[in-house]
Amino acid sequence: MEAQSNVTNELEVQKRIAYTAGLLQGDVTIKTLIGSLAEGVVFINESGRIILINGRLSELTGYDNHEVMGQSLNIFIPNKLHEKHSSHVKKFFTEPKIRSMGIGMELIAKRKDNSTFPIEISLSFLDTESGRIGIGFLTDITARKKAEDELNKRNIELDAYAHTVAHDLNSSVASIVGLSEMLIDPENNLSKEEFDHYLKEIAQGGRKMNSIIRELLLFASMKKEDIDISEVNMKEVIESACQRLKYQIQEKAVQIEISKDILNCAGYALWVEEIWLNFISNAINYGGDHPKIEISCSKNENGFIKYNVKDSGEGISDELKAIIFNDKDRNKDRLTKGFGLGLSIVRRIAEKLDGYVSVESGPGKGSVFSFYLKESL
Repeated sequence: MEAQSNVTNELEVQKRIAYTAGLLQGDVTIKTLIGSLAEGVVFINESGRIILINGRLSELTGYDNHEVMGQSLNIFIPNKLHEKHSSHVKKFFTEPKIRSMGIGMELIAKRKDNSTFPIEISLSFLDTESGRIGIGFLTDITARKKAEDELNKRNIELDAYAHTVAHDLNSSVASIVGLSEMLIDPENNLSKEEFDHYLKEIAQGGRKMNSIIRELLLFASMKKEDIDISEVNMKEVIESACQRLKYQIQEKAVQIEISKDILNCAGYALWVEEIWLNFISNAINYGGDHPKIEISCSKNENGFIKYNVKDSGEGISDELKAIIFNDKDRNKDRLTKGFGLGLSIVRRIAEKLDGYVSVESGPGKGSVFSFYLKESL
């Protein structure tokens, strides 16, 4: 008897739901309104049963109206939130009012295929001859959340980057100011050799500041969607980077050996040149008194080309290798001794071009800095 009674009660519930849905769809004003809204709309009764959904909510969830009519609203809610959401529905019908739902909370909805998406919900209610119904207006905020996440990520990067920039610029400015004051001090009896040496130090500091500012501008404008990926003539790009470093190359009598078999890749030439510029510049600065640099490449089986810059320096520790491309590690300032800003840029560029970076090194064995980009199509 109890089972039969439950079946009878369920039939009565379904009849009332169908009747209410008919009332809503029969009202031209309501039907036109919900059909024209950009938000998904769901009507429910006091038990949280679905009376009607509009076409937009069908698009968002993959359900047709007839599939969800009479179903619990939980059909749109991830399983782990069912109990909590049911209590919210009861509370709403106890004190119904027009309001936003879940302010400050991360709300998500579930599709027919069980995938989820972030939403915003506004609640309202309507009194009809068949009773009070709740109305939920659902907005898909996937695009907004993606933009917010990207903005937050970029702000974190900018904070870390600003710290590194300030540190490096302050170091260069202090050096230039100190050397300049030494040169203009009339009590300093400097020889011609000493005078020329300090002038070169000032010029080197100025070039470093120029490089930092150029990298800052590059980072500020670094958006993948603004570039066209095409075949990069890697030999030309390497030659251009070396030309920009010609004064440092001449000053330190650098030997640069470039492999004859440098392969082209898919990328963006201006960004790729910055990678070479930073790798070669570091090889010059940390390659000893007369640096020897070897530039080569090899094709990987995974569809990437590996480009290498090998230096003749002292090498770097395992501790530094683990964080050298990461500008957010607190230990980096202590360990890098001048590495860092450019390498952080290199990592970002490689990742923006769907590539990656690596370093191989050991104390007294020099270092090989590498970046990987996809083969040209």
